Amino acid sequence: MTLAALWALARSKLAGYLAAIGAVLAVLFAAYSKGKTDAAVKQTEQRLENIETARKVEDEVDRLDPDGVDDRLGKWMRDK
Repeated sequence: MTLAALWALARSKLAGYLAAIGAVLAVLFAAYSKGKTDAAVKQTEQRLENIETARKVEDEVDRLDPDGVDDRLGKWMRDK
């Protein structure tokens, strides 16, 4: 084999290795991006659930008469 043939063989192998490394990096980046997006979706769903729970509690308190509000708040007081 001549030096030029060896150089061409080395370049072709190197190109193959670089392509494989690039593919692996692309897959890792895609997985990272999907995980980050999934986490954001989960956090948004949790926030919406918390807002819904708070709204239900506020509605429940709004429907109470003044004595009911006092009774409810009395549960939170240390000295009763």
